[in-house]
Amino acid sequence: MKEVDFGHLKTFAQEYVPFEWEIDRETHQEDFRGKHSVLINLVRYWQAIQHVQAAFQNDPLRSVVDVGSYPGCFLKILRHFCSNDIRYTGIGLGFSEAYMTTMEALGARLFATELDPDFPEAKEPRDWPVSNIDCCLFLDVIEHLVNPVHCLDQINKSLRMGGKLILTTDNIAAFGYVYHMLRHGGSPNTPPPRSNLFFRGDWRPHSKEFSRQELVFFLKHCGFKLIKHQYFERRQGNYYFDQVGRCKNKYGWGHGAVKGVGLRLLLRHVPHLRNHQILIAEKEIEFSEVSSKRPGPTRDMGEWLKIRQTLGC
Repeated sequence: MKEVDFGHLKTFAQEYVPFEWEIDRETHQEDFRGKHSVLINLVRYWQAIQHVQAAFQNDPLRSVVDVGSYPGCFLKILRHFCSNDIRYTGIGLGFSEAYMTTMEALGARLFATELDPDFPEAKEPRDWPVSNIDCCLFLDVIEHLVNPVHCLDQINKSLRMGGKLILTTDNIAAFGYVYHMLRHGGSPNTPPPRSNLFFRGDWRPHSKEFSRQELVFFLKHCGFKLIKHQYFERRQGNYYFDQVGRCKNKYGWGHGAVKGVGLRLLLRHVPHLRNHQILIAEKEIEFSEVSSKRPGPTRDMGEWLKIRQTLGC
């Protein structure tokens, strides 16, 4: 694998040729408009590829399942920084004909299925046609799910024993959320007009933001153990290309001189206030075993209280 630092990914972004659907010139907010996906998500993708390399530094990476694989740019990142020979399967919902044709021409395998059967007006879920996979990418998807258990179970069934799961998602304890609640009495929840109360399409609005503890619970519930967890500042949309095509950060590392320095110091010393998180988890229990032992839903109050006591809640 080619070792990647942030400068390497900035260079990759400068040379990257995006898919035709990656640039939205009409509906995205100003920091996104006219930019391709790698540039918009530069920090998050850098964290993800670093963690992929860390997970497989002593173990060859032969196969990847990418859950919520649209827009497809991570296939190019994997091939550039890891290997051209990786077997890649993209899992998702609502793939366009252009997306499917282009990705399959690049050697990707695609499988369309429901990821979240608890979503209102969910489509039919199907078992994924993959097994014994080395690595699953689950990048900024879990927060869109009403219930992540079905998807995590499918990931478990897809991975080999010891296979790795790389997950990124928002951090519910982020400083921005805390500040908004303290100053305005706001909430980190998705506002009802932007939620699935109204929108029921194949693209799913955010359903829930997670804490580290909640993520660890769901992972253990589905047969995974946590290997590494890290908070980071995503800085989504902060980067742009200058007039000569160099990748630059529009906002620096803060939001103004004094305020920016104070925020940087706070986030340096209180990392759980950073706005994003990434983790590596490892499959340690087969789905058949974990599903037979874990508690399930119940209508009995007494049984529910026993489950809560057993789980320490």
